Parts: sequence; C-alpha cells; structure tokens
Amino acid sequence: MDAPVPGAPDVRKDYSACAAVREALGPDVPLMLDPHHFYTRTEVLWLADKLAKLDFAWMEEPMEEASMSSFKWLTAKTKLNILGPETMTGKHWTRAEWVRHEACDIVRAGVWDMGGITPAMKCANMAESFHMSCEMHGTGAANLSVALAIHNTSYYERGLLHPFIDYDEPKAYQNRIDDEMDAEGYVHGREDPGLGQDLNWDYIEGNLV
Repeated sequence: MDAPVPGAPDVRKDYSACAAVREALGPDVPLMLDPHHFYTRTEVLWLADKLAKLDFAWMEEPMEEASMSSFKWLTAKTKLNILGPETMTGKHWTRAEWVRHEACDIVRAGVWDMGGITPAMKCANMAESFHMSCEMHGTGAANLSVALAIHNTSYYERGLLHPFIDYDEPKAYQNRIDDEMDAEGYVHGREDPGLGQDLNWDYIEGNLV
C-alpha cells in the first residue's frame, strides 16, 4: 500500500481543524471552509454534514467544479450551504446554469474570475432574482466596489494570513492598498473617484510595456 502523500487533503483533518476553530471562537463567529476541489462525493458529504452540525455558513469548491452534477447531488443531500461555482469558466452564464440546476445554495462571483465588473454585477442581479446571496471571490478595489453596490452579499473576502504574502504591503504601483482594515476589523468603501484607488502614476508611467 502506498504511503499517504504529505500535505494531501484529508477530510478528517479538515473536520478536526474546523471543530477546533469553532470551539476557540464560540458560536457567534461565522465560519466557512474552502477545501479547493480535492474530495470524492462520499468524502464531501461526510464533511458537509459534520460542518452543518458546527453551524458553518458554507463550504465552497470541495470537488472539481467541471462536474456540476456532483454539486447538484451534494446540495440536495446536505443541510450545509454550498457556495459555487468559484473557478469554473463561463462568467454569468455558468452561474445561471448552476442556479437553474440547483447545484448551489449561494452564488460565487468575482471580478477577477468573471472578466470584469459587468459580468459580476450581472451574476449578482441574477442571484437576487432567485432570492440567493452572491458572495464576491477575492480581494481588491473592484470586488469591494461590487460588494458595496449590491444588496445580496454578506462578506468581503480580504486576505489576512499567508506564509508568502503580506496583504498590508502596497504593490509597487500603489501608494496604499485598496482595502485597508481598521482596528476593529472593518474594511470601508472610499469616496475617491472611480474605484477609490490611490495609484503611483510615476511608477506606472515608468514601467509601460
């Protein structure tokens, strides 16, 4: 028998970690899980039912999203909210198909994923027509602006912790990051023109290609 691959996904380890976080934070903090599509149907269903008992808000992309039927199967069998699709191509048309076929409970959209603000807004409006929430995927001024412009969203996904990324360090083309967080953990919209960005135009003009 082959030995387990170090770092390979393990639903029981995922559950143990999620249970530990829930115990540490208590019942009032919303929690979500993104396993990133590595599991089989049976593994995902076991994990989803466990997370439902921990009162998780949702789980996203636990399987390869090219198989919409697998998500339709999962959504029908678990009480846990399933969020999707995240990385599946097809812009708002793909999201509409997932809603039509009941493959998700909450719609995932994002300016980066979907090719711009316009398709992300179309997705949010489509979801609202079905009384569904539409959650933005990823950080940045454009996603923050869409989240602020729609009514059917709950959270802004801001990067906080990563072993190789400092989310509070401006890029070379920025004078400040797009989504500064205050001492209480809130990210606020800005009243600056456009998307509210403060760009380093000297750097941009000096690095044109």
